[in-house]
Amino acid sequence: MRHTLVMRQPAAWWSGQWREGLPLGNGFTGALVYGGAVHEKILLNHARCWRETYQSELPDVSELLPEMRRRILAGDVPGADGLLARALTERGYAGQTGYPFPIADLRLETPVVEGFMHYRRALEMDSAQAFVEYDDAGHHYRRRAFVSSADDVLALELASDAELANVSVGLSVHLPDEVNSRGICLPEDEQVVSEGEYILYAARVDGEDFGAVARVMHGPGRVLVLCAVFPDGGRDERWDELKRRLAGLPMDYAALLERHLPAWRARLNRCQLRLDDSEFEPDALNERLLERAWDGQCPNALIERMWEYGRYLITAATAPGSLPCPLMGLWSGEYRAGWAFNMANINLEMIYWQALPARAPELMLPVFDYYDAMLPGMRENARRIFGCRGIVLSAVSAPGDGRTTCLAPHIVNWTGGAGWIAQLYYDYWLFTRDERFRDERLIPFLREVALFYEDFVIWQDDGWHVIPSVSPENRTRAYRDRGDVLPDGTQSAIDATMDIAIIKEVFTELLALGAQSGEAEAQRWRRMIEGAPAYQLNSEGGVREWNHPDFPDNEHHRHQSHVYPLFPGLECAREGAEKFRIAEVRRLRDGLDSQTSWGLMLMACAQARARDGESALRCLDLTARAMLMGNLFTVHNDWRGMGIGLEMGWAPFQIDANMGWTAAVLEMLVYSDAERLELLPALPERWHAGSVGPVAARCGVEVTICWRDGHAEAELCALRAARVRLTLGAEARELRMSAGERMSVEWDLAR
Repeated sequence: MRHTLVMRQPAAWWSGQWREGLPLGNGFTGALVYGGAVHEKILLNHARCWRETYQSELPDVSELLPEMRRRILAGDVPGADGLLARALTERGYAGQTGYPFPIADLRLETPVVEGFMHYRRALEMDSAQAFVEYDDAGHHYRRRAFVSSADDVLALELASDAELANVSVGLSVHLPDEVNSRGICLPEDEQVVSEGEYILYAARVDGEDFGAVARVMHGPGRVLVLCAVFPDGGRDERWDELKRRLAGLPMDYAALLERHLPAWRARLNRCQLRLDDSEFEPDALNERLLERAWDGQCPNALIERMWEYGRYLITAATAPGSLPCPLMGLWSGEYRAGWAFNMANINLEMIYWQALPARAPELMLPVFDYYDAMLPGMRENARRIFGCRGIVLSAVSAPGDGRTTCLAPHIVNWTGGAGWIAQLYYDYWLFTRDERFRDERLIPFLREVALFYEDFVIWQDDGWHVIPSVSPENRTRAYRDRGDVLPDGTQSAIDATMDIAIIKEVFTELLALGAQSGEAEAQRWRRMIEGAPAYQLNSEGGVREWNHPDFPDNEHHRHQSHVYPLFPGLECAREGAEKFRIAEVRRLRDGLDSQTSWGLMLMACAQARARDGESALRCLDLTARAMLMGNLFTVHNDWRGMGIGLEMGWAPFQIDANMGWTAAVLEMLVYSDAERLELLPALPERWHAGSVGPVAARCGVEVTICWRDGHAEAELCALRAARVRLTLGAEARELRMSAGERMSVEWDLAR
């Protein structure tokens, strides 16, 4: 990667400085570098430092489902919507979704003489290093830091031609900025111990310790700090363990960096993007790129930088053996932070859309580990809430046992979570063809999802219906054509397009895998596909969000779940795409004031899937203007009253749109399914020259593409024996490739 994020000021978000820190991480340990010249603060986190998850025995409320359905069919959605959720509470259920807790602040104090000048801070993504540089009283100060992918420690070095004897280093509890933290509750039993060159820190939440150990070395013109964290366990044992680990490492920044770089780059640099931009260099200031985006068009250099940043962030946020990347990655600076969990009604999925085409399939494994471990709890959700076999995956979750902890009706009533997550399992199989994964993880998970749907749908004549059916997190604009009479948050409906699509997808995938135990089971699965309600169209020819006359469309919403068959699904990715493209046009035209960063990224992906590169690029333009902070973190919504997107009193930091940006660009440049490969399907006019690759495809090949001024060349490499229908512009050809075979193609681009 060639881009460096460069800024001329430290983290500066008032009452929430952590939001603009420079993110470092190795999938386990996370750090945010604030960049203060004199008072440097580095927030330390760990992927497994979650607290305050409470799950009691789930009561059985399934006998209420028939009454809920009766009320919905009778036109009493307000009376039906909260039945199940309210009964859970009334019968004593008190689940709580946990939070990621900050571990500590590492502080470095450098005396001020005359005041800083020539300040810069930067994040070099290729090495995963943060830099802070400035001058004071004729002396130059330079700090650099990274979280090692080889040794799982934070290394921090301060170098200067000034005397550094008065520089101090400390560990302390992370003090929140008090904005948007829900009932701030600082950790208990804070303890700081100094032992020679070591500083030991620990605190406790929920009766469980967490903390850190720092080793500090002062030398001529240099201060070196190594710091390791622990998310759980007893403090005395953990302190001894981390001291031994730090003692075994060289107190040499360059040597530690040399150990880190091969491991980091092997994970990061598997896919590259280049977009020609003659105006901006790869180390251009973030603010210059953002200023140009504010003029109306996102410069190619910012498109490319954001693409690399999405790759950087997912590589830093998760790794095999760790947990999935949640909404704030490894970089939450709040206690009881709002929306810090794993959200499976689009956000978690969006975070991972880039991983497989960008050739990082191992990043998917924490997702599968996480949900496989929750299967017992998800079976309880299905049985005790809905009276069905199989599993129900709650949209909201934190590390725990899988039982639903969020009792909002729109979360309790949504049954599409397991099916959507199953798509990630199936996509992993398409890309990797890992037969052990197929047999031991994919098929068992899909069968659990299928069992639930076989029990849950309501058959009427030769077709089935989904009641209740939730299209996350939307509600009709005019229930039964009486105007918007549904109370806030009332989202139960009939036959949401997303539910229909997911159910068909699950049974289609099982049949494609040959997972049936016999012909009788195969016939049941085929009947489930054939019995699905048809997708209905609105007056403009776009697909409706709910396939029932009681529930007209509502375009003023951030979710666009009804385009699922186009994206992220593959059912209508090529045949039938136009009705979904029209649905997205309506949502952006009529509902621009209701959009979010991740909503725009879903739009970009869907428009790219429909071969509309200009509309996809517009979504990137809008996001760059309205929903990026100075460090290029995405926020949920604009906070400045500029009219692009949802207006809220605060702008939550969410990392999903950072990742969605990367996925959208990949979707614009390469489309694939199990049999087809299409190159540059949604190339916008402004991307007149560039390259991308290698990009992995579902059909068993990897492709690298270069294009310039209307002409393109590509090299294909078959990962296995493959039969591919290759589309290059208006031309399609059938290819047969043997494993390891390479092939070059070129074509002229239609403009």
